[in-house]
Amino acid sequence: MIRPLRVLACVLLLAACIPTAPRAPDVPPDPGCSVGRVIDGDTVDLTCPGRGTDRARLMGFDTPEISRPGCAAERRLGLAAKARLRQLVTAAGRIDASYHGIDRYGRALVVLRLDGRDVAQTLIAEGLAVPYAGGRRIGWCARLR
Repeated sequence: MIRPLRVLACVLLLAACIPTAPRAPDVPPDPGCSVGRVIDGDTVDLTCPGRGTDRARLMGFDTPEISRPGCAAERRLGLAAKARLRQLVTAAGRIDASYHGIDRYGRALVVLRLDGRDVAQTLIAEGLAVPYAGGRRIGWCARLR
């Protein structure tokens, strides 16, 4: 006979072992920031009051490479993502940034909100980016074939 409490204990133990996607901690945004330069579709030079200027890797999405693309299609889409991010930043009335540490290249990890909307949502919805939470990046050239 199976004992309900043992089954429940096993289920809870297994659930605790299942890895979950990393989630950025809730960090209050720095309001009134400005973007000095768009480096590519997911990297900017960001200046926020009281923090100074940081090279910032935007969190939540990944765009194709433009400096070392694997194929011409990746470079084209990367340039389109960069141009769109520049357009979004230029049109924004308010730029807020939530800082979440530093990446292995020394860039600040930032969730960027333009007029209250996460820029990741916009670029992903427009097909210029894919969701990204760290780790191995997708193969853009294979995806774009």
